[in-house]
Amino acid sequence: METIYKSDFCEYVFYPEDNLLIGRWFNTDHLTQDSFKEELINGELPAIKQCEPNRYLIDTSSFELPIAPDTQQWIVENVSRLYPIYGVKKLAFLTTTAFVAQLSLRQSNEESDDGEVERKHFDNEEAALNWLKSSKL
Repeated sequence: METIYKSDFCEYVFYPEDNLLIGRWFNTDHLTQDSFKEELINGELPAIKQCEPNRYLIDTSSFELPIAPDTQQWIVENVSRLYPIYGVKKLAFLTTTAFVAQLSLRQSNEESDDGEVERKHFDNEEAALNWLKSSKL
């Protein structure tokens, strides 16, 4: 296990034995759209580029920031399109219970679904990890 990035809002930890990257979000009630983008630029993008994980779990179970439509589009153009380039094959999302935040996260995920990365939403981390590790890539 190697911590790649940690801030007040998120952390990215790589598990080389499973070629698995886990990104966890927290304290997001204090995030703005711009600071959210900064966290993606400073945390997620370098972690994906450095680790080139086949499996990626994004834990948004504590995510409270509704993502604005222009930010959703920015994610598609600047983040999600890089997943297959850096080797991501399976992407699991742990979902939040905050309805508006969950809706915006799902919309962002659906907009970036290019068919190259298998994506699935979960409300249980164990189930998400089992799915990520379940098949050969």
